[in-house]
This record gives sequence, C-alpha cells and structure tokens, in this order.
Amino acid sequence: MATLFIYLFRPAMDDATNRAAQPAARHKRPVTALASTAFFCICAVLMGMTAWIVWSAHEVRLREAEATTQNMARTLAAQAYMELELADVMLEDIVEHLRHEGNNDATGDRLQRHLEQLSRNIVEIDGLFIIDRQGKWLATSLGDSEEGNSTDRAYFHFHQANRQAGTHISTPILGKKGGQWLLPVSRRVELADGSFAGVVLVTLRLQSFEHVYNSLNLGNTGTAFFALDDGRLIYRRPFDAKVIGMDVSQGVLLQTYRKMGPAGTAMMKARVDGVERLYSYRHLERFPVIVAAGLSRDDIFSDWRRLSTQIVAASLVAGALLIFLFRRLMRQIAIRDRIETELQQANAELEARASQDGLTGLANRRCFDEKLALELDRARRHAQPVSLIMMDVDFFKKFNDSYGHVAGDDCLRAVAGAVAGSVHRAEDLAARYGGEEFAVIMPGADTAGARAVAEAIRTAVVALQIPHAASAIGVVTISLGAATVYPGQDQGADSTALIRAADALLYQSKTSGRNRVS
Repeated sequence: MATLFIYLFRPAMDDATNRAAQPAARHKRPVTALASTAFFCICAVLMGMTAWIVWSAHEVRLREAEATTQNMARTLAAQAYMELELADVMLEDIVEHLRHEGNNDATGDRLQRHLEQLSRNIVEIDGLFIIDRQGKWLATSLGDSEEGNSTDRAYFHFHQANRQAGTHISTPILGKKGGQWLLPVSRRVELADGSFAGVVLVTLRLQSFEHVYNSLNLGNTGTAFFALDDGRLIYRRPFDAKVIGMDVSQGVLLQTYRKMGPAGTAMMKARVDGVERLYSYRHLERFPVIVAAGLSRDDIFSDWRRLSTQIVAASLVAGALLIFLFRRLMRQIAIRDRIETELQQANAELEARASQDGLTGLANRRCFDEKLALELDRARRHAQPVSLIMMDVDFFKKFNDSYGHVAGDDCLRAVAGAVAGSVHRAEDLAARYGGEEFAVIMPGADTAGARAVAEAIRTAVVALQIPHAASAIGVVTISLGAATVYPGQDQGADSTALIRAADALLYQSKTSGRNRVS
C-alpha cells in the first residue's frame, strides 16, 4: 500500500514539494504532514479491518467445519457400534446355544431355525453361520439348501490359530452367494478341553454402511471411512473396491490417533489420494475399529475464498476512492501553498528591496537605523557590547571630478564589495550610510574585534587598486572610525551617541592622514 501511495501521489507531492520548498512556506508543511498521517491511518484501519474480517471469517469457517466433521464422526461411530454390538450379541447367543446343544449334525436343524429366527427382519445382517472345525457350514440363516465351506477364509484360519475368546472383525469379503461385500464378525468355538471346535459368524452388509455414509454431506472431495486398529481399511466413501483391505497403518490419521488418543480433529493429507482434509476421528470403545469423516480444505474454504475476494475487492475500491480524494486534497493544498509561497516571496522581495541600497546592494540607511536601534536594545537587556564602524572614501569628490560619475558609481560598488567581503559574522550588518560613507554594525563585538574588522576592510579596499590621482598613494583608500559602547553599563548610550562617537573617530582618521583606523 505504501508503494502504491508513492507511485500514485508522486506527481502531486513533487509539485507541492518543489513549489513549497522555500523557507517562507515551511510553516505549511505540518498541514501536509497531518493530512498524510490521517490518510495513512485511515488506510491502515481499512487494511486492518479487512484483514480482521477475512481472518475472522476463516476461523469461523474452520470452527464450523470442525463441528461438522465431529458430528459426522459421532454419527459414523454410533452406526458402526450399533451394528457391531448387534453382531456381538448374536454371536454370544449362538455360542451359548452351542454350549448347551453341541455343535454336530444332530443339533443342526434346531440351530438352523434359531439362526433364521435371530436374523429375521434385520436388514443389516446378510447371514449367520455355524462352522465346524473342518470349515463346513453346519447351520446358516440362509436356509437348509445352503451349503458351503469356509476353510479358505481368513477369519477361519485366524480362529484356528488363536485362542481368542472375544469378537474378531475381519477384512470385508465378497459373499459366495450374491457377490455382495460383507463384513465378517466372528468368534471361536472351543470344546471343553479348549481345543478348536469351529467358528460362529455374522456377516454384515457393507451396503448398510454405505447407506449411512452416503447420507453425509461431505462436499465434492470429502471422505468417510472406518478401519481396523491394525490399519486395514474396511470401508471408504467414495466407495472403491480396490482400497478395501488396504493397509493405511502408516497414514497420518492412524499415527495421529496413536498420539492423540481415541478422538481428535486435525488437518491431514490422505494416504489414499493425497488430498488435504480436516478429519475428525473416533475409536469405538469395545471394538478395534476407528471411524473418521473428513472435509477437504478446498470445500471448506471455497465459500470463504469467494467472500474474502468480495471483501478485498470492496476494500480496494474504497481505498481507490480514498486515494482519489486524497490526491484532490493534496493538489488543493499544493496550489494553496504555492500561491501563498509566491505571495510571501514577493513580499519578501519587496521588503528586501525596501531595506537595500539600490547602487551597492548593501543595507540602506533605513535598515541601518532599525538594526542599530534593535541591537542596542538587545545589548542593553543582555549587558553586551555593540561596536559601530563608520567609514568614508577618501577624496571621493575629487575622484568624481576626475573620472566622472559613472566611474564613481563603479568605485562605490567595488568598495561596498570589499566591505561586505570583510564582514563574516551573520549577525553583523554592512550598510551604505549615505553618499560615499559606509557603516558596519557589530553586535557583541568589543573594541579589539571592531578594530580587526575595520583594518580588514581598509586593507581590502587598498587591495582593489582602483586608480585615484588625487590620493597620496595613487589608489582609492578609505578612512575608518570604530566605536564600542556597553549599553548595560552606560544608560545614556543610544544610537545617536554611538554614531556620533564613531563619526568623531572617522574624522580623527581623516585629519590624521587618511587611509587608517581610529
């Protein structure tokens, strides 16, 4: 924004600066500085408000997305827990029947009817199975005509090899009848001596999970899934048969679960498709299953980006309007300052001309009188000395008679230059007193200082080597008188007394042979 300001306002500011650079206009600069400060403050407030609104909207959208994914994760966890709990209860019931009735062909009919009764009107269940130690289906809720063998299934080998009394959840399988995807939930059956006697199995339709998952508003690229603790993927939306059973144990979500505990929310990049999403996950209490729902960053912030673009665009329009108005204001200030500066310069020039001798360029008699009165008054207050040097060109009337008035004017200008060049302090004033007579007022200078300056002036005039036939040394010279007063000590000291004293000393120099300092 600062660079834009400099670029847009450089012409107006340069114009104002160039035209207001004179000392007479310096008192106008605070107005420009105040206007610039106010403008920058307004721009800063505008940018700050824009940034705050955009950031706040971002945070609100993120919190809304967190709440949404957390609610979806709770829904998925509740649905998964309900179905797994139902399967677990049925497995316990079937195992209890087997303990009482045994697991053989003689009890097969009763068990068959019991399984059919258990599964009746429960759409989530595809089938209930009692499998003997050889893998043969001893009884199934699918009907008397259904026969099969499970020796090729992973859950059967798991229970053969592991004496685990609890419920076991396997990777989804394709059903042998109908080709639907099924989630096996099973338990081991043991004889009295603890040896393997078979498996009881409940197969849950993944379609029932899909129905719930499809009801979630996950946006265009959101996802939901549940997996086993060991990282095997059970189901994922959008559904893809290729990812069922995929090992996602090294994915960011599973790693986060191991670090943060049974529930959490975080922005993560999916291992399956590499999309960055805000995930909320929950681990089921009694089962080795973790469910998660995620909304992609793009979907979460799409509305926010659109809103932020509109807000920033509105801020830019407002900023452009402010810049336009500020340019107009600065131009008006620049024009006003330029006019006032020109008037002040004109007044200063008029005042300078009113205080300047037209021939020599030194201060005139009016300026001399005002300066002397001012310095004497100041010296009286501060108890400081004031010195006055009066000087006169020697034999100037004869010079005019010999060389003419034009040469006389040139001579006076040259002498004035020598006088001005010998006065170095800013507070001193060199003036033309009248005719061929000049004066130098030296505030704060004592007698020695005044004598030194007077001698320097005399030497500088001689160095001009202006020919003068009527002079004893053949060149133009001057005679000088330097007087010093201490107004703080002499209450009677005034400008008339000081001029009279310096003039008397000048007369003394002339009567003593000229070209000297008294």
